[in-house]
Amino acid sequence: MTSKSPIAIEPWSEEEFATVIHRLAAGEAPRLFAIVEEYGEAEDARVAGYGLAYADRAEVHAVEGGFHLGSRSAETARILFEVSSRSAGTRRAHLVWLDGTSTGCWTE
Repeated sequence: MTSKSPIAIEPWSEEEFATVIHRLAAGEAPRLFAIVEEYGEAEDARVAGYGLAYADRAEVHAVEGGFHLGSRSAETARILFEVSSRSAGTRRAHLVWLDGTSTGCWTE
């Protein structure tokens, strides 16, 4: 009767492991965005909140008042900000991706 020896797996070097965990973190990183409220016909604007878009949800923190919002997506958060701020004279809310792209990779 012969016994099988376990397969020896060599650990990564520090440099290899650093590369692996950097790629892992970068690949799963949320995208940073802002919700910007527009007043009048492009007369004025203000940043209402900053958020992180994950693959399955978005989290937004308002810049004033400690308000926090969790939603299905960054676009859903934009809609909620727009609806809730209409009484304050907001014409519309804009979703601004802060990584230089114009659209999100995680849309509804």
